[in-house]
Parts: sequence; C-alpha cells; structure tokens
Amino acid sequence: MSYKGIFTNAFKKDLNSIHKKNPKDLELIVHSIEQKLLLNPFSDDTKQLQCFEFYRYRVGKYRIVFELIDSDTIAFLAVDSRASIYTKLRHRFNKC
Repeated sequence: MSYKGIFTNAFKKDLNSIHKKNPKDLELIVHSIEQKLLLNPFSDDTKQLQCFEFYRYRVGKYRIVFELIDSDTIAFLAVDSRASIYTKLRHRFNKC
C-alpha cells in the first residue's frame, strides 16, 4: 500500500534550511521519504513520540516528524537534526 504525502510549509522551510547547509543530506531525506516512508511508514526506524501524537522516522542524524491523517495520508510536519528537532517541536506546537 502506498501513502499520499502532505508537506506543511514548516516542513518545506526545514528542507530548504538543510539544503543550504548540506545538499547531500537533503537527497538522503527525500530518498527516504519516497522509497521508505510513503511505502511503509511504520518500519523499525519509526517510533511514536511520547509528548505528541506524532511519529518520528530516523534518517542518519536527522529526524522526520509526521502525523498519520487517515488510512492513506501522511502529513510531514518537521525535519531537523536529532539535537534540535524536539526543541523545534516544543516551540511549534507549544507542548511539553
């Protein structure tokens, strides 16, 4: 089963920031979304976040945060390095 992806403006802004810093990392993230997440979002590298009702997917040093909208749609919310993604989520969603 293939999922449909919805990319939020904040997610696109995060990708643009990564592209400016390291274009090769952007290629890795996009490849992971196309070849892995949209085909099977619940693999071994996916975990549900404790404080949010979102999931995170690990791609090297980056984390992709997404939400399952319905049975075939995924909303991509944020992407950043492991060190700063959770702080970013707290600021964006005012939780935890």
